[in-house]
Amino acid sequence: MAPRDPYLARINRALKDLGHAVAMEVAPSGKRLRLRATLPRPDGSWGQQRVCTPFPYPAGLEQARELAEELGRDVELHRRGLQPFPLARWLGDGTKTAGRSEQAISGLEAVSRTEEWWFGARRRSATAPTTWLVDYARPLAPLLALEEVGAEQLLALVRCCMEGSRSRRRAAQAAATVALAIELGPTVVEQLRQAGKGYSPQRDAAPRELPSDEQIVELIDRLPSGWQWVAAICATYGARPHEALLMAEVQANGLVLIRGGKTGARQGLPLPKVWIERWSLLDRRLPAINLERDHRTVGSQLGVALRRYEAPFVAYDLRHAWAVRAIHQPQISPSLAAKSLGHSLMVHTTLYQRWFDSASMASLVAQM
Repeated sequence: MAPRDPYLARINRALKDLGHAVAMEVAPSGKRLRLRATLPRPDGSWGQQRVCTPFPYPAGLEQARELAEELGRDVELHRRGLQPFPLARWLGDGTKTAGRSEQAISGLEAVSRTEEWWFGARRRSATAPTTWLVDYARPLAPLLALEEVGAEQLLALVRCCMEGSRSRRRAAQAAATVALAIELGPTVVEQLRQAGKGYSPQRDAAPRELPSDEQIVELIDRLPSGWQWVAAICATYGARPHEALLMAEVQANGLVLIRGGKTGARQGLPLPKVWIERWSLLDRRLPAINLERDHRTVGSQLGVALRRYEAPFVAYDLRHAWAVRAIHQPQISPSLAAKSLGHSLMVHTTLYQRWFDSASMASLVAQM
């Protein structure tokens, strides 16, 4: 977190008293100073933006103050119509005056700095190490061999992924985080975020054909006890595989309690309830596998087991099948189904829009 410096606060008050609508602050890394002001954009609009400086904190406070005064003068002259705002100087991609340090940053240093910044930026949950590994460390791995990392290399990292894909969105998110951590400036960060747009999770979930309840029952009936319980929890409650293996417990009232996981603790509805007794779900039992690993690795083991027993579908289809089953139950609202699955209503309706439309049409036909 950026340090709170009374001297820096006094400088900012002095800048304000002099009529400069610019403030100085310490970058999230805690190593450099940057400027904050409402500035004109290339399209003519105005918005708050941050300008990175090459000046270290706290040794460069005086130089950064002089730069803040220059920026304040340029903004005021532009407001009065006396000169065009020098966008290239303040918001360009790497000017020496207002951009960033000329010292090259290696890929290894950039990723290391990003990891430190990401964990320090806010309070993280217990699943943060897994999130860092999957959403940041893996997409950023190609940078580790590079001698220098800048805007060009980060954009290349994103553009090598297929447009509109989930991997491209993830790479863009990770690359934008690097740009923030090594202070490449708001223009580069926005460029990277824009490059990752176009992915929709609806492509991943809705198009596939899901197993029928008969197929699900036939498979789970023939699984060994440990894997039967795990697969049945996913089928009966729509739990994610890692939740079933690590965090699920069926309560006496028939609800499942998920103690944490990807989206935090929650309770889930059984659908259908008769499956609780069919597979003795009150009796928690697990397969003999190593559970002392990250959630992604542990969760993937259900998929491995289903392939071993020649399942005609993948593990996550059990969760999708629960969601579609809930759509055809009038007493279960979309909001309640979303809470039971552990995601937002927006995600729920986006993922299962195809099935919502199908259920609505069937209902209308029945009323004709």
